[in-house]
Amino acid sequence: LEHSLSAGGLGLKMSYWDGELPLAQRQSIEAFQRDYEPVILEFRNRLAEAGGGRWVARDFGASISRWDDDFSGSSQDAWELVGQSVGGPYVPVAEVERLGREILSTLYPEFELGADKDGVRQLSWSDPHNGGFLYVTIHEAKATLMRYQTGLRPSDGSAANPREFVANRVNIDIPED
Repeated sequence: LEHSLSAGGLGLKMSYWDGELPLAQRQSIEAFQRDYEPVILEFRNRLAEAGGGRWVARDFGASISRWDDDFSGSSQDAWELVGQSVGGPYVPVAEVERLGREILSTLYPEFELGADKDGVRQLSWSDPHNGGFLYVTIHEAKATLMRYQTGLRPSDGSAANPREFVANRVNIDIPED
């Protein structure tokens, strides 16, 4: 999904999840894993506690892909982490929103509460500067689903191969049953 945004008056075409900062100024893919994923795991654990259940894997674990960032006028390596999609116990919208404000607001400064569509609501947190988002979809009285991804990020060079996860990454991926 793409749409046109005016980035510094240049009218560059950007993807909806991508950040407004030049690639080199964004948080690195390695820093996201070190600094953000532990907070995302805390949020997910607190949601499980609130719902009185556990999370299950809805797909394979997280992955990191290489992209070319052509928006800058020159091709440069960019990396995107797509987190595992998980399902968990039903948690009321107000509680998800409260926990999100408490835990996620420093990571994702923008919040949006989607409209109720036949008992399904999506809450989204996003980072307009670095790019990326976290979605929580609530199926009224049934289940809570969650997924996140980074948008394009540079590597800070701390990992020999940016496609591989950093050493000592939090154990955020859930094994598939």
